[in-house]
Amino acid sequence: MEEIVHAKLTETGTQLLRKIVGERLCYFFTDSIKVDATGNHVSYWAPEFALGLKTNRGDLTFINISADYRLSSGSSITYYEFAIEESRMPLRKEKLLQSGQYSELKVLSSQVLLIEVYQDLSQEAGETIHYDAALVLYTDTRKYMLKVREELIGGVDVILDDATIEAELVDLKLRQSLV
Repeated sequence: MEEIVHAKLTETGTQLLRKIVGERLCYFFTDSIKVDATGNHVSYWAPEFALGLKTNRGDLTFINISADYRLSSGSSITYYEFAIEESRMPLRKEKLLQSGQYSELKVLSSQVLLIEVYQDLSQEAGETIHYDAALVLYTDTRKYMLKVREELIGGVDVILDDATIEAELVDLKLRQSLV
């Protein structure tokens, strides 16, 4: 008999995502950003991103989002898991803002109207794991995707291009919408 496991965002992580709805997305902060480009598909990735939600940096709130790989307990199926937390400093590192030694994607969006959580799956030897693999944030004019980086080191991809986002969503299944 096949065993099916669902690895979802924690309730705390889901509540923090709900806090983003209605806010303006201003920055994606990280220690050092990497660019991955294949043809017209471009993604920015790092082990962890901090989403800056207000334009006045003195009054900034950060939602830190990271992703790492996990191994299932039954067999050695690899899946990925988001970790989402809130802090007053990006990535819990006060030095990032004080020293200016950080990378940022400045997006200055309008209000986030909807966040969708998409799942992917890993299968092996009678076990299937469905895991949350992507978050898509919608404003009235744009969408932004945060996707687990399916590499051994884990990490998060930020995708800003609509065509690339649509291509990534083809193999994923919508699990939840947050409004």
